[in-house]
Amino acid sequence: MTSNNQDIIKALQWRYAVKQFDASKKLTEEQLKRLMEGLQLTPTSMGLQLMKFIVISNPELKAKITPIAFNQPQVEQCSHLFVLCRKHTVTEKDISSFVDRTASTRNIETDSPTMVGFEKMLSSSLNLPDPQQKAWMENQVYIALGNFLTLCAAEAIDACPMEGFDRPKLDRLLELEQDGLNAVVMCPVGFRSSEDKYSEVKKVRRPLHNLVEER
Repeated sequence: MTSNNQDIIKALQWRYAVKQFDASKKLTEEQLKRLMEGLQLTPTSMGLQLMKFIVISNPELKAKITPIAFNQPQVEQCSHLFVLCRKHTVTEKDISSFVDRTASTRNIETDSPTMVGFEKMLSSSLNLPDPQQKAWMENQVYIALGNFLTLCAAEAIDACPMEGFDRPKLDRLLELEQDGLNAVVMCPVGFRSSEDKYSEVKKVRRPLHNLVEER
């Protein structure tokens, strides 16, 4: 496998939080598939993936989300709206199904000492107070968001991460609670409009010597 690190840096220099999408430009099926696969491969603590990603392209549904997102126009302009959600709580089924999937993928007997010990370790590690458990799962979603934004940049797909929306209202609209989910962050994706003046604005970043300390 080969890589070109400079290309990634150039892609990250190119990206910005798009303020205006070109509503006439849509992702291809191949582009959409690659974004989904990138989310599937995102790293999560212990590999549990206690999250789900809702991908919305329906114009009527996006229009209903716009006021929930304080009328940010990107919601309707974008090609697809990704809603990154966490599980409401961690259940024993979440753990057992992950252990079963691990055993099947790696050709290990589920009742082997290795897998039994693995399941006990997971159950013990996730026996957290509810607020701490929720905060931990939200942190995992933000790892996925960072991975997603980098993938979008590498694929020359524009994106705009959004925390500015009414979470309970979005949960109700998308009926997430009945699936044991809560929305954490949204990310419209598509292609920037030529009229978006922010595409030409220089990035403002702290200098490396002030941001990174080597020891």
